[in-house]
Amino acid sequence: MRTPLDLRLVNDDEAVGDVLHDEAPGVAAPPRVFARAVQTPAGWPWEQVRGAQLAARHQAPLPMDQVCLRLKRLTPWRPVQGALFAACYVRASEIQERFEAEVQVEGRPARVVFEPPEALARRARRSLLVGGAAAAVAALLFVSVAGALLARAQGEEQLAVLEHDAAVKLQRVEAAQLVRRQSAALAAASPGDRVAVPLTDLAWAMAARKPDARIEAWRWDHGVSRVQARDEASPFADPRRAVTRQGVGIWRIEPEGDGR
Repeated sequence: MRTPLDLRLVNDDEAVGDVLHDEAPGVAAPPRVFARAVQTPAGWPWEQVRGAQLAARHQAPLPMDQVCLRLKRLTPWRPVQGALFAACYVRASEIQERFEAEVQVEGRPARVVFEPPEALARRARRSLLVGGAAAAVAALLFVSVAGALLARAQGEEQLAVLEHDAAVKLQRVEAAQLVRRQSAALAAASPGDRVAVPLTDLAWAMAARKPDARIEAWRWDHGVSRVQARDEASPFADPRRAVTRQGVGIWRIEPEGDGR
């Protein structure tokens, strides 16, 4: 601990009172600032400030309810070095308005500002109101952003449902169009035949196919159904309709009624 300045003023309350009131009677004495050095060990900046505040309160020349304390750092913070602070005291009853003072502590200048307790209280209330307003604005902003994100998520979900429904409807339309095109192609391939005839042949081929048969294609041409299969034998097991081989892997399904 460095030697504090003017120990007489710090340790002798009566001397402190004499110094504070050494002005002529009837003349308002300007506030007197008492300053002393406070040394703190190495540590984090906030730890040094807290240690300096505790030391300054403990070493106050008068009870803390009678003085105003201002703490001023005199040396910059360094990781492995202690810090030097200036602890400045003024009688609370002498502070009628805001004023600044410059003191010398161990040859280092320090400028401090003192304000009446009422001004500090007003500033605290103002800070509280500003903080509350900022918190309210932040809460409203958070609610707005959360609402916008929720609405966006709901909109994207609804859009995904609509896209899925549209895709299903499109598939249905395409399937219906494919059926119509196939029916038109069948009718064009054999204008004199009804569409029911090739569809009946196709249904019979699907029902009469052997379980192990490998049918690759089915064709309808000029009133005759033909299938292409890889089997050497007939791919059908139903004997009610005749099946004739026409080339490699091509089997003709004879019209209904020409049974074997």
